Amino acid sequence: MCYVVITCRSLAWFLLTLVADLFILTAMKTPKWLEGPQPYIISDSVAENTTITRYPSVGINTRCVLVNKVSFTCGPFDHDGLTTDNDHYPLPWKFAKVFIVLGFVIMTLTLLLTIATFCRQSIFGKSIHTVTGSAQALAAICVLIALFLHPFAWGHSRVQRLCGAESSAYWPSDCKIGWALYCAIISVILGFICASMSLKAESANMNINVKRRIEAGERLLCVM
Repeated sequence: MCYVVITCRSLAWFLLTLVADLFILTAMKTPKWLEGPQPYIISDSVAENTTITRYPSVGINTRCVLVNKVSFTCGPFDHDGLTTDNDHYPLPWKFAKVFIVLGFVIMTLTLLLTIATFCRQSIFGKSIHTVTGSAQALAAICVLIALFLHPFAWGHSRVQRLCGAESSAYWPSDCKIGWALYCAIISVILGFICASMSLKAESANMNINVKRRIEAGERLLCVM
């Protein structure tokens, strides 16, 4: 018999997983991991006699720079993929990109699995909640590895041009930590919280009152 069980815990688990997934996506796509100390003052092409202040920045996959002293452009490092020369796209950032993308893919899959738990509790004899929680912890670990790998390249010549010659691994010199890096940190914390919430969501779905209502023939259950 097909039935749907929605509890406050399972719904909170789904929503928190969605938020964690969005934080990973934001960190992955936004170049605000390191922001340079010197801003660019650019003339606004739309409004006359006005200027716009833009700070150069680099992320795990993208960067924002001033091109030809005229155009402030943001885009990916690796136009040729991970085969891009290491002088242009540092090797630690390539590995960091692989891990954060892997974390995003896994977390997205767990988002679908949290929806599946509304109508199924197990698959192939395994608890979907347990499998999903383990996968969410793995996704958080992947993003955490990316967080550790990114600062390894802060001594790269590319970062030194942005942050100063004293920049080195785990020391950004004159640059400041951007908000996108904090998004990645938050996503790791949320990922581990989601993993622990999977157990609470399972216990709520397996509540004795839920079982009784299912045995009574109810097909849609909303439980506080």
